[in-house]
Amino acid sequence: MKLNSPLVWVSLLIAAAVAALSGCVGSMPEEEGQTLMTIRGSGEAAPAVVLTPAEKAAQNAAEFYRVREIGKAIENYEKAINLDPEYVEPYLGLGRIYLVETQEFDKSLEMYEAARDLARDDPYTRTSLAYAHSVMGNYQESVNEYVAAVQLKSDDADIFLNLGYAYEKMTMDLAALNAYRRAFELAPADPRSAQQLAHLYYRSGLYDQSIAAYEKVRTYGGASSYTLKTLGFLYMKVGRLDDAETLFLTVLEKEPGDFGSRANLASVYRSRGEYAKALAQYEALVETQPNNPDFLGALADAYNDVSRSDSAIATAQRLLQVSQGNGSAYVSWAKALEHKADARCEAGDYDGGAALYGQAIGKLEQARLDSNWKSHANREIERQNQLIEVAQLAKRRGIWDKGE
Repeated sequence: MKLNSPLVWVSLLIAAAVAALSGCVGSMPEEEGQTLMTIRGSGEAAPAVVLTPAEKAAQNAAEFYRVREIGKAIENYEKAINLDPEYVEPYLGLGRIYLVETQEFDKSLEMYEAARDLARDDPYTRTSLAYAHSVMGNYQESVNEYVAAVQLKSDDADIFLNLGYAYEKMTMDLAALNAYRRAFELAPADPRSAQQLAHLYYRSGLYDQSIAAYEKVRTYGGASSYTLKTLGFLYMKVGRLDDAETLFLTVLEKEPGDFGSRANLASVYRSRGEYAKALAQYEALVETQPNNPDFLGALADAYNDVSRSDSAIATAQRLLQVSQGNGSAYVSWAKALEHKADARCEAGDYDGGAALYGQAIGKLEQARLDSNWKSHANREIERQNQLIEVAQLAKRRGIWDKGE
């Protein structure tokens, strides 16, 4: 039966009229290798869409891929290519499957390169190939394709965003920065480019610029926990402690178990000399993770900050049980003994004070066995010896002046 037969056209018109009245979606059976689909809505018939056999096979492949029948998807994409070797879509579909699903990277590149060669003026074929190169670590090739895509479509923020990523991987930070800036100019309400800018600025030590970029992320992308925590940390780096405190408290209100925010909040309080507040945060951290060496070390220091020497020593001992030979534990223990020695000397017991300074030296000698603390311990040992001399001199003169 031929589509140009008068009888067929009368039948089509009658079917279309019935379907239009019912407001449904209708499709005619295939005729001589083609599918005639008529989509209707609101009682009006839309223009007919004719699918070639290759397009039909690609459509079937996409549907199989959607329901995760990968083998059938590959089979239908290959069928589409055999039916029409110049049809681009099946090459792109196969390229994605080989890249993401089966990880047959050579085949993926072959498909994406074929799509690019068939449609060199289509930026999508360029970016698809560029992405594949990026996944495989071929960053120079990725950059080449993204640059070609930019020349075809210079107003697409996503292309510049991905180009910036490829430049970053090549450690071409200035080029990456320019790409991210262009992406932000094209789509200022998209937080991704601002976030990449912020990260790049931070890595370069440009904290003020990084803060400005993260503040844009916060404005356009919402106050995600990641954004708040990162911005809070940057505020700490530049001394904006009040702003940092506000952000960390905001995060902890929603996520009380966020250890990083609590530790940073404690550092904020400690930097401001609010040692009791800092101690409360460190105690909360150790309560949740009692065997965390970093938290135990910070808690021992916090006890020393408020002159709770016995608690500092007990915490240092707990730390050594968890982490044998930990230099920070011995340093905290020595600091607690120094506080005890100071109190003895202030009370006039210079011999007792000197003896405790000597005990502190003993702990510091153990601390310097830890290579991470050797230099610090050596400096502290020298200082403790000076304190012993001061105590002995004070005993002779009857005046305690610790000095610094």
